[in-house]
Amino acid sequence: MKKLSFLLPLFFILSVSVFAQIPAGYYSAAVGKTGAALKTQLSSIITAGAVDKGYDFLYTIYKTSDNLPNGKVWDMYSLKSDGTANYYYDHGGDKCGSYSNEGSCYNREHTFCDSWLGNASPQRSDAHHLIPTDGYVNNRRSSFPHGKVGSASWTSSNGSKLGSSDASTGYSGTVFEPIDEFKGDFARMYFYVATRYESKIGGWANNGSAGEILAGNSYPAYKAWFYNLMLKWNAQDPVSQKEIDRNNAIYTNFQHNRNPFIDHPEFAEYIWGTKKGQAWSESGSTSPTLFSPTSGSTVDFGTVIYQQTTTKTIVVSGMNLTGDLTLSISGADASYFSVPVTTIPKASAQAGYSLTISYNAPVVGTHNAILILSGGGITDATVNLTATATATNCQNLNFSAPFSSTMSPFTQYSVTGSQSWYWKSSAYGVAMSGYVNSTSNANEDWLISPSLDLSTSKDVVLAFDHTINKGVVTNMPTENTVWISNNYSSGNPNTAIWTQLTIPTYPAGNDWTFVNSGTISIPTDKCQLNTFIGFKYISTTAANSTWEIKNLTVNGTCISSAVYNANKSYKHKVFSTNKNISISNLENEDLVVYDICGKNVFSSRNLTGETSINSLNSGIYIIKAGNEILKAMVK
Repeated sequence: MKKLSFLLPLFFILSVSVFAQIPAGYYSAAVGKTGAALKTQLSSIITAGAVDKGYDFLYTIYKTSDNLPNGKVWDMYSLKSDGTANYYYDHGGDKCGSYSNEGSCYNREHTFCDSWLGNASPQRSDAHHLIPTDGYVNNRRSSFPHGKVGSASWTSSNGSKLGSSDASTGYSGTVFEPIDEFKGDFARMYFYVATRYESKIGGWANNGSAGEILAGNSYPAYKAWFYNLMLKWNAQDPVSQKEIDRNNAIYTNFQHNRNPFIDHPEFAEYIWGTKKGQAWSESGSTSPTLFSPTSGSTVDFGTVIYQQTTTKTIVVSGMNLTGDLTLSISGADASYFSVPVTTIPKASAQAGYSLTISYNAPVVGTHNAILILSGGGITDATVNLTATATATNCQNLNFSAPFSSTMSPFTQYSVTGSQSWYWKSSAYGVAMSGYVNSTSNANEDWLISPSLDLSTSKDVVLAFDHTINKGVVTNMPTENTVWISNNYSSGNPNTAIWTQLTIPTYPAGNDWTFVNSGTISIPTDKCQLNTFIGFKYISTTAANSTWEIKNLTVNGTCISSAVYNANKSYKHKVFSTNKNISISNLENEDLVVYDICGKNVFSSRNLTGETSINSLNSGIYIIKAGNEILKAMVK
């Protein structure tokens, strides 16, 4: 597995034609049907001629069906909303294997869990619902259903979450929630399984935890809480070009069947949703219909840097339209959002038109507008547009390791002795003891964090809960200690330079009562890009203790790479992005900029408006604008 540093193109750009490459007449038999009958007919269509290539062959399929523009594995559990990831996998070469944390390797994820399927073929090797994913994240998802997390117990590097279900969904168990960009993908995979295996799914409800989502019948197949949530995801996250390409690849080259919910995402509404009871027509309903976007849906640009253009793309798709569609944007912040056209021709809309929406705000703040689609015989459809513009993309540091179910993401290294750190239980977290079989043993054992990037944070603090039993209080500062290093990489920690941190509060040492360590401040000079935290345990043949740790957190405040002087006492406003500093509100004034060492890097007289100083080195800069002294940090 190789880490890459370049930015991939946005991977959720949608298709120009949602219906591309569907064989002529493939869905003709489904015309006129709705609800359970439509689902049964689709099952017949996608079962006929389907080929089972086998479980081991999936890795070969992925080389064609799940391939990023850079040739790496397309992993929906690692890719982030901006198209980048913290790690990328080579097809074949990075297959799991063993793993201890994210980024180790990839394997085959059953969207519809293998245990629910009864571990039987062909369903356990069906590529339409088996995807390549990070092995560790796949393991954390376990056999929990996908759902909406109300309270997260664990979050992956791309923002996927594990935790208790949002009560508003009607379910209270543990669920796994992918990021918004892929929710529709997973919904359409679940719809596929319920349809392709209609004759079997009613008997799967007693398989493991399958009963959490299965109704125990062929229709509706899923419990209401689940199919209602999947319908929502199907509408909120329209079909992407990636899904279309994957569907075509699996059909053409391997299994010779299709996922109908990618070809026609409206099928879900006709089977489980608002159109149940209406007859489906391949060429359109009896009245003009807009499939996508769903009226009332939202396009959220997230948090972006102001004065920079950001785009999102949606598919505009309808059928039986009587004319062209007209686009307009309204609302207080309408001027910040734009579309490249005001009219979509009827033919383009019925084929599926890829519409790009742009956002560029001249000011910091949260902005909202409404995209209105009208004409063509449809009832006006509205799409909510929202975005938050900031002077920086700075985010606070919030790292946690609860040790509630595993030692990860920490690792252990035993320098001396046969004992080592291990995960004990959800109640006691991780533990180390040199006392085994009524014998005290000499040990030096380390529990070491993953590499933490503290370089963009200030006021960084560490805290954790711990208990020490059979320990001598006066010995704890030397036998039960915490350290920090900026040059450790792996292996024996004694090959690196470590600095001991002071633990404010130790336990009493004679029971199993947990106490909080107190706030441990991380020295500023130790807040670097590659920072490791290590817990060092020492025992001897004469004495030992049992040390248990849980609920570890590392928190810090982001050091803004763009200082925005919003204080009303300041006349001038200063911000910095991409190695540049800009100063605004100049009124025929002198401007001088110094680096932290006092070197003059820019000076000019009688400036008006806004001035930018480009191609600066990282560091802190002092700015004299007229009679004001300001500062900015460039990263």
